[in-house]
Amino acid sequence: MPEYQLDPRLGVHREINIPPESAYLGLGWDDGPDTKRRHYRRYYNKELENVIEIMPRPSPFTSFDIMRGQSRGAKANWWPFKAAAK
Repeated sequence: MPEYQLDPRLGVHREINIPPESAYLGLGWDDGPDTKRRHYRRYYNKELENVIEIMPRPSPFTSFDIMRGQSRGAKANWWPFKAAAK
């Protein structure tokens, strides 16, 4: 949420401590310092799964290695009968 301070020269509230535009996107607007409609959305330039402050380690998701066929130790062919030659 934005912070406001009264500008004594002009007698209006001005936003202070504005975050950098390269990392935050400003959304909404405020008619006064108490409206609370304006807020900022943080921008991350990599996947959220790889941002430690968003997704803690260890990951809360279950993951499995997917293996098929002989890479998991299976026989070459599971069908017990040989295919008939045509």
